[in-house]
Amino acid sequence: MARKRKSGSEASRQAGYFIKRNKVAVVVFFIFVLVLAATILWFSDFLSGAQCFEVKKVEIVKPGTEGNLYMQKEYFNLEYPVNFFTVDTAALAGKIKAAHPEFQIVIITKFLPNRIVARIKDREAVARIRVGKVLPVDFDGVIVSDTGSLDSLPLITGLESQLADPKAGTRVKSRRVSTALDILRRINARKEFGKSAVTAIDMTYPDKAFFIMDGMTIVVGNNDFDRKLDSLADALSNPKVDRSKIDSIDLRFTDAAVTFKPEKK
Repeated sequence: MARKRKSGSEASRQAGYFIKRNKVAVVVFFIFVLVLAATILWFSDFLSGAQCFEVKKVEIVKPGTEGNLYMQKEYFNLEYPVNFFTVDTAALAGKIKAAHPEFQIVIITKFLPNRIVARIKDREAVARIRVGKVLPVDFDGVIVSDTGSLDSLPLITGLESQLADPKAGTRVKSRRVSTALDILRRINARKEFGKSAVTAIDMTYPDKAFFIMDGMTIVVGNNDFDRKLDSLADALSNPKVDRSKIDSIDLRFTDAAVTFKPEKK
């Protein structure tokens, strides 16, 4: 214990000796620290208060607008003018998506001194659902506001009866819709089916769910989709099988059960 006290006392004496020998350097160091702290505070106040950093408009760019930016007068629930340095880009993107559910992707980029650009991708319809009337949806199951021609999109039928009239921008709360879109997403992701077209998905009986692809009825059920699509790819790649003569393929068995169209007499 005495040895530790002696060591501490020795360190104190050495520190005091150093300060006495370097008074000027120590004073200069503390003055430098105070000046630096004051400069940082002043600079922070300058950045947050200077008018040259005030953002008065949010600029929007979307695919299909040929790269042109256009200005928005409304601030997506922001209080304006907005300081360039205090804008939280993640929070702003969240507010824009909350105010405009038709946007699928929102990326915020800031450019000094006072520009904020929102790059936006609208939701894209990938299928249609029949709930009293036919409505387009994207892969998230969100109703899309799309006035274009949708006749080429797969039609999902056999949905729950309680689905009344979902509004544009809202997500359809339906397990059957989610399953059908999952099937469609997996099909689209496979190169083997790149030249094929799915025209309909029927979810009336989920354990017997089927889709129509290139005129063939493909029974897939409601689980183990990757294995079943592997089986489908193998069946269709068989050079001995004439796809034009296939009526249906049931993938719920270990081996795909292929049924051919009756031959015309």
